[in-house]
Amino acid sequence: MIEVQIAGAGAGKTYGLAGSLIDHIKTCSSHKKTFALTYTNTATSKIEQEIIKQHGCIPPNLCIQTVHSFLLNEIIYPFSSFTLGDVYNDASIMILPNDARYKNGLFKRLRERNIIHAENVYNIAKQIVDETVSKHNSRAKRTKVQRLLAIIESCFEKVFIDEVQDLDSDALRIFEVLGSNGIDVYMIGDPKQAIKYPKALDAFINKISEQEYATVFDINNETRRVPTEILTVSNRFCYEDQQQVSLSGIVGELMYIESIDARYEELLNGYIDSKQIVCIDKKSGRYSTSSKHKYSFPREVEDLIRDSNHKKDKVLFAKAAFADFMDDVATNDARRAINKLITKHSLTLEGHHFAQLYELCAKCTEGNVQFKVQSIDSVKGLDADTCVVIISPNILKYLVKKNLGRAEYFNKEWKRVYVALTRAKRRLILALDHELLVGVDMMVVRDSIGVLGFVYHD
Repeated sequence: MIEVQIAGAGAGKTYGLAGSLIDHIKTCSSHKKTFALTYTNTATSKIEQEIIKQHGCIPPNLCIQTVHSFLLNEIIYPFSSFTLGDVYNDASIMILPNDARYKNGLFKRLRERNIIHAENVYNIAKQIVDETVSKHNSRAKRTKVQRLLAIIESCFEKVFIDEVQDLDSDALRIFEVLGSNGIDVYMIGDPKQAIKYPKALDAFINKISEQEYATVFDINNETRRVPTEILTVSNRFCYEDQQQVSLSGIVGELMYIESIDARYEELLNGYIDSKQIVCIDKKSGRYSTSSKHKYSFPREVEDLIRDSNHKKDKVLFAKAAFADFMDDVATNDARRAINKLITKHSLTLEGHHFAQLYELCAKCTEGNVQFKVQSIDSVKGLDADTCVVIISPNILKYLVKKNLGRAEYFNKEWKRVYVALTRAKRRLILALDHELLVGVDMMVVRDSIGVLGFVYHD
């Protein structure tokens, strides 16, 4: 059975999911596992904290994981050899080349070493459990998949999925297969916040809404977080039947600041230092959204370092080597940092290793960076008293809805704006940096956002 709950920004999705989990566990006497899944490690921590707050502890038969970890540990690692004949026992998150040929070559080299790249997790897991994929082109192969699903059904009690709009069509298909084969699946999310896969959840709901194994609940359009004053702006980016009503008792504020103001840098740094949300659609000019902590060595290079001549813990040694490498990249150029890495660890690298390392260096070094801010994509699920949105030309276009074609309605950029507008519990501030908005008539901008209710931050 599949249950789907659509709820907008600030509706208390994580709080409600935790409550549903606790109610289920209290009434469940089965030995089977119950899973709580979400998209990021940060989000899993939020679920853990909410369950501890409401229940006092994490029940022993409850597994809280990211969707990727769940698919790797519960489906791919134990069962890929059973239905696909491929063995995977490790995963990689290394940076991928942009060229499709090099990317496919990398995937092949990883597969030969029984390693799956994170980008392939959804698709491979779908191939394992979905008998309708082309790989299962015989009765014997389809029978294996059916036997596998029976095994999984005997082990899984229920799967709860938070922020389900972050899943692509392959991942959604996996949970449709599980839900239609005796495993209860509860999904909660907001298609208005589906940035990465803007159409996947809508298509999924349309597909299953008429199925006997699926129930789509009435939409929850209440928000406990976003004040009414801010909703007047964010509701312009909602589906027709999903405009929100505020339960917040706070009077919201709509403001803007400009880089020509002498206080601009002080205000922006103040909000950053006080842990308010300061975000931009993508790194630009003096605003950086990247963190070297999300990067790592290419997997083959990391393995060479782990296996080099040392007597230390291999994992810690590789992490230390990466930290040293990042320091060298920051203080020297990429060529010198790579040469130093080779010399220090006596590495023998091939051509594609050099290409991967240079690409890593390019992603981790940025010039003229003054402000470390967050990307709009990364603040989804977060909130703060104040949210500052640094306005790029693209965000401005959508915010004031100037020259938008019908095909641009409800695309990923549109939904990115909705996410940015719904993070603030009290004060929403637009930051107008004239260096980013070169060629834009600022008088027109001021008039356009003034019509939306934004006033100058005094």
